[in-house]
Amino acid sequence: MDTRPATYDVELRIARTDGGAGLARDLVRDTLRPGEWRDDVLLVVSELVTNALLHGLGKPMLRLVGTSTQVRVEVHDDNPKLPQVRESGPDGGWGLPLVGRLAVAWGTYPDGVGKTVWCQLAG
Repeated sequence: MDTRPATYDVELRIARTDGGAGLARDLVRDTLRPGEWRDDVLLVVSELVTNALLHGLGKPMLRLVGTSTQVRVEVHDDNPKLPQVRESGPDGGWGLPLVGRLAVAWGTYPDGVGKTVWCQLAG
Protein backbone atom coordinates (compact mmCIF):
# COMPACT_ATOMS: atom_id res chain seq x y z
CA MET A 1 0.00 0.00 0.00
CA ASP A 2 1.34 3.43 -0.99
CA THR A 3 1.33 5.67 2.09
CA ARG A 4 2.57 8.86 0.44
CA PRO A 5 0.25 11.85 0.98
CA ALA A 6 -2.08 12.97 -1.80
CA THR A 7 -0.91 16.56 -1.33
CA TYR A 8 2.61 17.71 -0.56
CA ASP A 9 4.88 20.72 -0.18
CA VAL A 10 8.53 19.67 0.23
CA GLU A 11 11.86 21.43 -0.10
CA LEU A 12 15.46 20.33 -0.50
CA ARG A 13 18.55 22.54 -0.19
CA ILE A 14 21.08 21.12 -2.65
CA ALA A 15 24.76 21.21 -1.79
CA ARG A 16 27.21 22.02 -4.56
CA THR A 17 28.71 18.54 -4.58
CA ASP A 18 28.64 15.63 -6.96
CA GLY A 19 25.28 13.93 -6.75
CA GLY A 20 23.13 17.04 -6.16
CA ALA A 21 20.84 16.31 -9.11
CA GLY A 22 20.57 12.69 -7.95
CA LEU A 23 19.43 13.80 -4.50
CA ALA A 24 16.80 15.99 -6.17
CA ARG A 25 15.55 13.01 -8.20
CA ASP A 26 15.42 10.93 -5.00
CA LEU A 27 13.15 13.57 -3.45
CA VAL A 28 10.81 13.29 -6.45
CA ARG A 29 10.71 9.49 -6.20
CA ASP A 30 10.11 9.64 -2.44
CA THR A 31 7.38 12.29 -2.74
CA LEU A 32 5.34 11.54 -5.86
CA ARG A 33 3.25 8.45 -6.24
CA PRO A 34 4.28 6.20 -9.13
CA GLY A 35 2.69 6.98 -12.47
CA GLU A 36 3.73 7.70 -16.03
CA TRP A 37 3.88 11.48 -15.51
CA ARG A 38 6.36 11.11 -12.61
CA ASP A 39 9.06 10.41 -15.22
CA ASP A 40 8.39 13.84 -16.75
CA VAL A 41 8.78 15.44 -13.31
CA LEU A 42 12.06 13.57 -12.79
CA LEU A 43 13.33 14.88 -16.12
CA VAL A 44 12.43 18.54 -15.53
CA VAL A 45 13.82 18.41 -11.98
CA SER A 46 17.09 17.02 -13.37
CA GLU A 47 17.28 19.79 -15.96
CA LEU A 48 16.39 22.68 -13.65
CA VAL A 49 18.61 21.53 -10.78
CA THR A 50 21.53 20.86 -13.12
CA ASN A 51 21.15 24.36 -14.60
CA ALA A 52 21.09 25.87 -11.11
CA LEU A 53 24.22 23.96 -10.15
CA LEU A 54 26.05 24.88 -13.36
CA HIS A 55 24.96 28.50 -13.77
CA GLY A 56 23.57 29.59 -10.40
CA LEU A 57 25.15 30.77 -7.19
CA GLY A 58 24.78 29.58 -3.62
CA LYS A 59 23.03 26.36 -2.69
CA PRO A 60 19.99 25.83 -4.93
CA MET A 61 16.63 25.09 -3.30
CA LEU A 62 14.20 22.64 -4.92
CA ARG A 63 10.53 22.85 -3.97
CA LEU A 64 7.75 20.49 -5.04
CA VAL A 65 4.15 21.52 -4.39
CA GLY A 66 1.22 19.52 -5.65
CA THR A 67 -1.32 16.75 -5.58
CA SER A 68 -1.64 13.35 -7.21
CA THR A 69 -2.67 15.04 -10.49
CA GLN A 70 -0.42 18.13 -10.71
CA VAL A 71 2.91 19.43 -9.45
CA ARG A 72 4.71 22.75 -9.41
CA VAL A 73 8.50 22.47 -9.49
CA GLU A 74 10.50 25.48 -8.30
CA VAL A 75 14.29 25.79 -8.26
CA HIS A 76 15.80 28.86 -6.61
CA ASP A 77 19.43 29.96 -6.76
CA ASP A 78 21.28 33.14 -5.77
CA ASN A 79 22.27 34.28 -9.28
CA PRO A 80 19.95 37.14 -10.32
CA LYS A 81 20.61 36.55 -14.05
CA LEU A 82 17.49 34.98 -15.57
CA PRO A 83 18.06 31.97 -17.82
CA GLN A 84 17.94 32.44 -21.57
CA VAL A 85 16.66 29.83 -24.00
CA ARG A 86 19.41 29.28 -26.52
CA GLU A 87 19.72 27.27 -29.68
CA SER A 88 20.29 23.60 -28.92
CA GLY A 89 23.48 22.02 -30.14
CA PRO A 90 26.43 19.83 -29.21
CA ASP A 91 27.37 22.14 -26.32
CA GLY A 92 23.92 22.12 -24.71
CA GLY A 93 20.83 24.27 -24.83
CA TRP A 94 18.41 21.34 -24.74
CA GLY A 95 17.13 21.71 -21.16
CA LEU A 96 14.73 24.65 -21.18
CA PRO A 97 13.09 23.71 -24.51
CA LEU A 98 12.53 20.22 -23.07
CA VAL A 99 11.00 21.69 -19.92
CA GLY A 100 8.76 23.80 -22.16
CA ARG A 101 7.55 20.72 -24.03
CA LEU A 102 6.80 18.69 -20.90
CA ALA A 103 5.28 21.42 -18.73
CA VAL A 104 1.84 22.99 -18.95
CA ALA A 105 3.58 26.30 -18.16
CA TRP A 106 6.99 27.50 -17.03
CA GLY A 107 8.78 30.72 -16.29
CA THR A 108 11.21 32.63 -14.10
CA TYR A 109 11.04 35.51 -11.68
CA PRO A 110 13.47 37.51 -9.56
CA ASP A 111 13.42 36.18 -6.00
CA GLY A 112 15.40 37.82 -3.19
CA VAL A 113 19.05 38.05 -4.21
CA GLY A 114 18.54 35.51 -7.00
CA LYS A 115 15.81 33.98 -9.10
CA THR A 116 13.34 31.09 -9.19
CA VAL A 117 12.72 28.97 -12.26
CA TRP A 118 9.40 27.12 -12.09
CA CYS A 119 7.22 24.80 -14.12
CA GLN A 120 3.80 23.23 -13.75
CA LEU A 121 3.09 19.65 -14.84
CA ALA A 122 -0.17 17.74 -14.84
CA GLY A 123 -0.83 14.02 -14.92
